[in-house]
Amino acid sequence: HCCALCATHLAAHDQVVSRQFRGRHGDAWLFGDVINVNDGPPEKRLLLTGLHVVADIYCNGCDTRLGWKYVEAYEEQQKYKEGKFILEMNRILKERDLRKREAEAAGGGEARHRLAALEDEEMLTDGGEGTDDEAGQDSDPQATRRAA
Repeated sequence: HCCALCATHLAAHDQVVSRQFRGRHGDAWLFGDVINVNDGPPEKRLLLTGLHVVADIYCNGCDTRLGWKYVEAYEEQQKYKEGKFILEMNRILKERDLRKREAEAAGGGEARHRLAALEDEEMLTDGGEGTDDEAGQDSDPQATRRAA
């Protein structure tokens, strides 16, 4: 996964912990680790799953705000998020989508053929689940199950 603005690499696909989160601008994924980001100052935010200390994260390449890092969770059932990262989907691209853009820009048939083969390979390894939202939209599946 890479920055949608400058294509800086941010995270490997195997670092996806959950695809069921919400950010300030829509869908977001929870990652176990990311690279090439800078942390902003930690601050307390009240999310639907409770009070958390989070730090916004910014791309090292272009300084775009990409999401946030969970620094601390006050509720025991939310502790699993500590040290993990939210990347907002409208701020990042999967590397295969970046390759697709590059192939379309190049207009080369051979590049499209290689891209299709890579996409087929990645589909076999795709997976993930879970949920959280920022700015009062925190909705993790454990909280949903407890409420049901």
